[in-house]
Amino acid sequence: MDHIFAKIAEETSKFNLGDEEIWRELYEPFYGEQPRDIGVIRDQRYGPAPRNLLDVFIPVNNLQHEKPVLLFVHGGGFFSGDKRWSEKCWANVGNFFAQQGIIAVVANHQLVPYHSNGGDTPPHSDVRYPAGAKDMQLVREWIYNNIAADKFGRGSVDKVVLFGHSSGGAHIAMNIYGSPNKVFPPVAGVIYLSVPFWYDRTRPIRQKILQAYYGSDAECVWGPQSALGLFQRLPDDSPWLDSSQIPVYIGTVKWEVKEACDGAVAFFNAYRARSSPAGTLPLLHVMDKHNHLSNVMSIGTSDTAQGMKLLEFIHSCTSVDLSSTSKPPVSHS
Repeated sequence: MDHIFAKIAEETSKFNLGDEEIWRELYEPFYGEQPRDIGVIRDQRYGPAPRNLLDVFIPVNNLQHEKPVLLFVHGGGFFSGDKRWSEKCWANVGNFFAQQGIIAVVANHQLVPYHSNGGDTPPHSDVRYPAGAKDMQLVREWIYNNIAADKFGRGSVDKVVLFGHSSGGAHIAMNIYGSPNKVFPPVAGVIYLSVPFWYDRTRPIRQKILQAYYGSDAECVWGPQSALGLFQRLPDDSPWLDSSQIPVYIGTVKWEVKEACDGAVAFFNAYRARSSPAGTLPLLHVMDKHNHLSNVMSIGTSDTAQGMKLLEFIHSCTSVDLSSTSKPPVSHS
């Protein structure tokens, strides 16, 4: 894995359209074959849109009732990505957490129409704000209505942790902060990994996405409806501001892209200014050696730093001793 760290250090925070495939090809050899003790139920429909599908990763030999549940939502700049990027990519997340006794739900969401060459808008151009946030609500409701069943591993609806990477985390944030006085279905904690809480509209690609999703790239239009804007407008008595009720983990990396780095700092400061008890901080962690994508792609490899950090947070949110059911991560280096 040293050659990956060397390339990350060489590239620093540069991340261009198409680079995601380079990193996937580098990481994929480090993912093992599908573990026999993890059951996978694919393509469960949680809503009416074509992409409203999810996969469930279940620790089949763990007979414990009311297991913790993790919802993982992939990134992709709002316009790309898939829960099954490849046969192994994003299954790495589901398998890793399932091997620790956690039911992992890996979900798709609707994508914003985008043409890199500036061509005509493709089909399904009705994917406008708040479509992604509504998808998150639907998938949370699916978990609430289904995850306790034997078929899906007997999960607890009161031990659901939300985990979003990049734009997936932004959709989660826009869902929960768009419902300021309502925490339903229940949320035990929230993990934001390299999330753009605010947008860098100086980037041409972001301008196109903002125009497609919000109808305008003017900050006065999208600003109040961004993850940060919605959080800043929460009423003072919103449960989402209570760190003892709903813990928040903000994760970033040494070589972070500017938009996500600026967003993490802005959200951290906004949370500090609004939190209850007053001045309470969210958990903030900067992962060494990694970039915007490698942090989440490292989960399930011999590089256990990110995965174990998230396990620690899940443990604190769900008050479950994961050590009694977990297995040491399998190394494929």
